[in-house]
Amino acid sequence: MSHSILFLIFLAVVFFAAAILIIKFWIIPARGFVQLAVFTLSEIGFICNSGIPCSNCLLSFGVCPIGALQRIAFIPGSTYIVLISLAVIGVIFGALTCGWLCPVGFIQDILHSLRIKKIKITNKLKIIRNFILFIAVILIFLELRFNLLSKNRIGIFEETTIFLGFALLLFAVFIKRPLCRIICPIGLIYGKLNSISPIKVNLDVNRCSGCSNCAKVCICDIEPRSQVNNDSCAKCFNCVKACNLR
Repeated sequence: MSHSILFLIFLAVVFFAAAILIIKFWIIPARGFVQLAVFTLSEIGFICNSGIPCSNCLLSFGVCPIGALQRIAFIPGSTYIVLISLAVIGVIFGALTCGWLCPVGFIQDILHSLRIKKIKITNKLKIIRNFILFIAVILIFLELRFNLLSKNRIGIFEETTIFLGFALLLFAVFIKRPLCRIICPIGLIYGKLNSISPIKVNLDVNRCSGCSNCAKVCICDIEPRSQVNNDSCAKCFNCVKACNLR
């Protein structure tokens, strides 16, 4: 049996396991199934193209942070295209992409839905994302000006980086979206554009009864009553669905 068939069987098992978790635990199942569909299509594309790198996936145009960073780093001439797609997606959708489409965010949501012991961390750690975004801007400038990354194949995706990213991803079992809240520079950009995006999470805070249901179901561990649509909000709409005033 070929590796592709085995991988497809594995993907089918993952698909049905994820579907069960979505039906059982997602506040808005439609969000989970959109995430699952995008993730599955990306994996099928990976299999059918004999393991293409993430930079060749359509999600690299502003949806998947790994693919976008690889495309900027290793495909000459595509940097402007990615930056334009990031701007367009961000202005229209804000961080809705993070909450509904990003495959990395979906994996974290799946891991956290396993309902093992939960640990809450402060969103003040997003200062690390600010630093990473600063470094990313410098690297993008060097790529645009001198083709530094694509010409020298700088190993930002070598074994150490992959291991650290995978280790942090596993923390999603205990912490809500650690990669999104601590590392992802693209999520930070989209979060900053939440104020411009016409798509808003409409939570009627003036009628709030103080039940805290909104905070319990937030995928980013923010306080929706005071922080909805801010730069840490992924626009999952869980808070609206869980509000007891609906």
